[in-house]
Amino acid sequence: MKKFAVSILAFCAAAFAYIPGESRFVSLEGDHGLFANPAGLAAFDSWGALVDYQFDDGISAFRVGGNLDHWGVSFDYRQDGEGFDESRWNLVHSTDLLNRYLFLGSRFTAFRSADFGGTEWMYSLGAMIRPFRNVSLGYSCDNLLYVGPESMKRVHNVGATLRLGRSFGVSYDLEDWEEHRLLLEMELYNLRVGFKLPIYGDDDKYTITLSSSFGGYTDMSVKVFDDFLPKGGSMGIHRARNPRATFSAQIVRVPLNMQVSEVEDEFAFFRRNSIGILKVRNLFEHLFNDPSCGLVVLDFSGYRGNLGVSAEINRMVQRHKARGGKVVAYLDDVRPSVLLAASSADRIVVEPSAHFTWRGLGGGVLFYKGLLDKLGVKVEFLRHGAYKSAVEPYVADSMSAEARENSETLYKDLWGVLESNVANNRRGGAASLEQRKAQLDSLANVPLVTAKYAMQAGIVDTTLYIDQVPAYALKTFFDLDAPYAKFSTWKPGERRMFNESWAPRASVALLNIDGTIDGKMEAEVSETLRKLPSTDAQALIVRISSPGGSAIASDKIWHALRNVSGQGIPVVASIGSVGASGGYYIACGADAIFAEDYSIVGSIGIYGGKVDLSGLLQKVGLKTEFVKTHEHSDAESFARPWTDEEKAALQDYMDDFYNRFTGVVSKATGVPQATVDTAYGGGRVMIGYKAYEAGLVHGLGGMDAAIAAARQMADIGASTDIELVQLNTDSDFIVPSPRALLDYIVDFEQTRFWAIEPSLLMYE
Repeated sequence: MKKFAVSILAFCAAAFAYIPGESRFVSLEGDHGLFANPAGLAAFDSWGALVDYQFDDGISAFRVGGNLDHWGVSFDYRQDGEGFDESRWNLVHSTDLLNRYLFLGSRFTAFRSADFGGTEWMYSLGAMIRPFRNVSLGYSCDNLLYVGPESMKRVHNVGATLRLGRSFGVSYDLEDWEEHRLLLEMELYNLRVGFKLPIYGDDDKYTITLSSSFGGYTDMSVKVFDDFLPKGGSMGIHRARNPRATFSAQIVRVPLNMQVSEVEDEFAFFRRNSIGILKVRNLFEHLFNDPSCGLVVLDFSGYRGNLGVSAEINRMVQRHKARGGKVVAYLDDVRPSVLLAASSADRIVVEPSAHFTWRGLGGGVLFYKGLLDKLGVKVEFLRHGAYKSAVEPYVADSMSAEARENSETLYKDLWGVLESNVANNRRGGAASLEQRKAQLDSLANVPLVTAKYAMQAGIVDTTLYIDQVPAYALKTFFDLDAPYAKFSTWKPGERRMFNESWAPRASVALLNIDGTIDGKMEAEVSETLRKLPSTDAQALIVRISSPGGSAIASDKIWHALRNVSGQGIPVVASIGSVGASGGYYIACGADAIFAEDYSIVGSIGIYGGKVDLSGLLQKVGLKTEFVKTHEHSDAESFARPWTDEEKAALQDYMDDFYNRFTGVVSKATGVPQATVDTAYGGGRVMIGYKAYEAGLVHGLGGMDAAIAAARQMADIGASTDIELVQLNTDSDFIVPSPRALLDYIVDFEQTRFWAIEPSLLMYE
């Protein structure tokens, strides 16, 4: 027997991996925590189920159980057919504390046996501490409390596990201060081996457990005793996917064939019409951790996404390549935004009939004043900031010189960044960067070109149909001829990765400010932020993709962010495609502001007013008479224009808010308030890298940069994993009721104040 043990010890390197059925080691969660240390249930980190059968010394033992995140139920039955018969029903609860440093659990058991009548009720507890990412310490006390016909003995268990690298581990266990055991584990090519070695006590059975994963969600094991006979087996199922369970290399197709947005649109009649960028990030995390997914095909057929989203996808491609993976991007429409998302791919393949749209950037403004004059409608808008051009379509017949200058500068800067990005990633063409940019600029003078011209210019590599891409990729990267090669399709989703890491995890909250800011958004966001300090979030990231909206709502959200920061939770703003006007105001509520090179930033200003329908009412024969206590009681009515005194009061309010706006920017960025006003204010907009040069943002980058900043500001150690928790994921669809329509009409008689630039480029 000793020779047998020594030979096994010489063979085993031992593993950290999950081995279903190894339940007697209280520092592990091999049985999901359902039968041994109940603290292991939360440590298992996935919904799951376990079925286990064992036959030894004439005794059959059957166990089955299932668990959610914190609750589990299980059943244990043993009998020998000769009078020995007992069963246990268990209800288990477990929780994690201190960023998964400490796990606590308890189990309630109903025990029946042929040895006595009635039911014995027992309560057990357990704890696990993981002070380091490679050390786990466990304790459990079985039958701490009991009541029933039989007084059960308390059993104390202590143990420790040490992980050595990714595939070796050793555990020591002490049961009731009498039984000493050692467990060695190893993992090799998806096969896990566990060797239990009795050290001291009455337990003299050596066992080997062989376990393997199947399909990423199922683990199966066979237990062999010291008589070299398999006498037991188990099957464990978990909801989270094990990315290291795949047997062979594969080509993975990731479909990005719809709108990819910051916040997913949940409402659709027949099918989902958008994908949230967090789902794409989640899928890439699976790809990063799956050694079989070295070759990825990103299918951009039908892709739509703004520049901020495209930059995030491009950054994920770079990370996949950094770990040694290969990426092929497939396009059926060659446009600037999709080129940005695909620019870092090893190869860009386009559908043969795709067209190449490379005409530069531009946008038009529709002016309504002529129509409104004919209708007898007068829009009475005032503003602070000559560059705050959102009011111009309603009060002017053409674009002001300031608005034209602002837009031209913005488009040229944005085009320059896009052009440089594509030129830097060109596959062919001219030698120098400037020559490649000049070649691209000349292509922009052609209204529409076919895919073959994009290939000749070196922007894309070849033209193929999607089913031809796997064979092309194998031939290109590995010189393999496989004309009938196929790919596996992995769709972005929320299914998380089965994380066996023992490292502590810090929770970082993610709040999305997406779209126009209004009172409804402010109420939901403020309520969410009020609750945030009572959670375990150690930092907050505010992801902004908004041109602004209500000035008052923006100010309230800004204040709510400052309140969160004041309670010791660092706040980081990450500007996506656009964070302008009210969106930028909100960003200034953060302790640090990051933007993409392509982000649209600024538009520091305000405008407001009302609609005067008195001319229209007169044309259609309607008349309004007022009864009022004071001269200005009806100032907000749409049935009359403002007086000069009322206009002056409104302008005074906007001047005051503008002064508040520039002060908020100055305090957030350190740029003197006078400089904010004269150099960057008045409604001016700029792209991210210029905002960085001006000091209006603290850094350039996307979500990864924001997460890194949150880690540093919250003093989260490098060995601690970050768990990103999205706060506002629900998207409600409400059918307007007659009451809601009436409220809208009543609200029309209000003076509105906006910090918004609705005409800003949201390029896809």
